[in-house]
Parts: sequence; C-alpha cells; structure tokens
Amino acid sequence: MIEEDILEEEIEGLPYGKAPLLDRFLAKLIDFIIAGFLFELTPVTGPVAAVTYILICDGFSGGQSVGKRLAGLTTISLVRDGGVCDFLESIKRNAIFAAPFVLCLFVGWIPYVGKLLVVVAALVVVLLEAYTIYEDDHGMRIGDRLAATMVVKKEPQMFS
Repeated sequence: MIEEDILEEEIEGLPYGKAPLLDRFLAKLIDFIIAGFLFELTPVTGPVAAVTYILICDGFSGGQSVGKRLAGLTTISLVRDGGVCDFLESIKRNAIFAAPFVLCLFVGWIPYVGKLLVVVAALVVVLLEAYTIYEDDHGMRIGDRLAATMVVKKEPQMFS
C-alpha cells in the first residue's frame, strides 16, 4: 500500500476532479450485471469467469471496464502520472468487490444461511465503498487507495 502522504502529493498535482457518483454507480452496476451473468453460465467456469472479470475489468483498454466505458469514466494510476490503470492495479483495486463472489463459492451452497451470508457480505462491501467514495474529496474508495488509482470523467467512446 502506498504511503498516505505520498498519495496526497500525487493527487494534488493532477488536473482531475471527483467523478460523478451516479456515473460511478451505474458503471459498477453494469459490471456487476456482467459478472452475475458470467457467474451463472456454468457451475465451474462461470464463477471463475465472474471473479476474473471483476478483478481485471479496469485494466482493459483505456483503463475502462465495460461499465466505465458506457458511463464515460476511466481509471487512472496515480503513481504513473495519470496513465491508465493496468491489470495489476485493477486486481488490487477490485479485490474487495471479488470477495463476495468468492465467498459464494465456499458458502453459497448452504441452504438459506449461505446465500444470506453472501448478500450481507456484498452489501457491506458496496455500502462501505460507496460511503468512502462519497466522503473522500477526490472520490477515492478503499480499493483506489490500495492500488493508488482514481476514477475520472472521460468523454464516452463506445466504439473506439
């Protein structure tokens, strides 16, 4: 994890503002829908595909997951002077969102209790990250701080 004071220095030098909360919410919702679809494909490869997508999605071309591309957002690296997020940074920043999917693999099969645990874990993760985005001056969630990344507004480029 990057030191807090170094991270603040990197942020201060960037010409980006806080990405709109609604855009970020819609982008993540689209990515979760894609992951949910992948999860349900087959009993073995579906969950692996879902977790893989959640982990690496922000490392796609331009630092944009499918949801971010549609919402006009991009993920940038703060340690590479605003360069786009790479796959390693994407894995670091999204590991917290992949955790409920992984938990589902281990306890989701338990009648009633398993699904409830997964739903509670997912809600805790989403609410904690949403609160952090809302409260942070730069819109950085916990995953952003761990990976030294930031989500910024970009013009939509759906077909590039």
